[in-house]
Amino acid sequence: MRIRRYFKISAALLLAAGFALVALFSGSLYTWSVLTDEALVAELQFEALGPQHYEALVVTDSGCRQRTVELFGDQWRLDARFLKWKNWAMLLGLDANYRLTRIEGRYASVEEQNTRRNLAWSLEDGSALDIVELAADMGDSNFLVDSTYGSSTFQDIDPESIYRVYRTQTGLIARTAERPPQSRPGAALVVEVRNACGAEPSSWQRFTRWLDTRLGTLAREDTSG
Repeated sequence: MRIRRYFKISAALLLAAGFALVALFSGSLYTWSVLTDEALVAELQFEALGPQHYEALVVTDSGCRQRTVELFGDQWRLDARFLKWKNWAMLLGLDANYRLTRIEGRYASVEEQNTRRNLAWSLEDGSALDIVELAADMGDSNFLVDSTYGSSTFQDIDPESIYRVYRTQTGLIARTAERPPQSRPGAALVVEVRNACGAEPSSWQRFTRWLDTRLGTLAREDTSG
């Protein structure tokens, strides 16, 4: 009877551990976006604050998320990380993913890049489980992630223009358009929202995000302690 009870407890613990791992994996995956056809991922507009000094409005998530950051330089650069799964996982419906990671200023002159002030800003949401690090730690035993790679795009800064960044199967590309009159420098800024914002997440999404946040908090408390 004791042996049977021990096996029942062990099986329950393994099941709970497996469930927690799947939840953590899902929570981390929600910080990535599905990569299919070419699509708009960000819009950028700039206001000059001084020579080679700008305030940038970064709009993502179909207009639902906006950040205002300070940049120095002649150009802007946007970085993203792409994640490609093993073929068997893609056959099961796990699409390739991408995640915006950083925006920063960039000087046209290499000398100025090495000597002048510069700022970079993170655009990514962290997670307790990093899929990329997990795959790297698994080494030859990695059965899920085929490859990860970075992609960047940059252009000269012109406050009279609006910049639209698109993700493709091969990386990021940027296109320039004339800034609408109503959002020209000195005018009230108008941001186009393409999709409904604030959609209610599913119960599974709420649970995985809660678990991810809780474990991240515990990890930070353990480190600081």
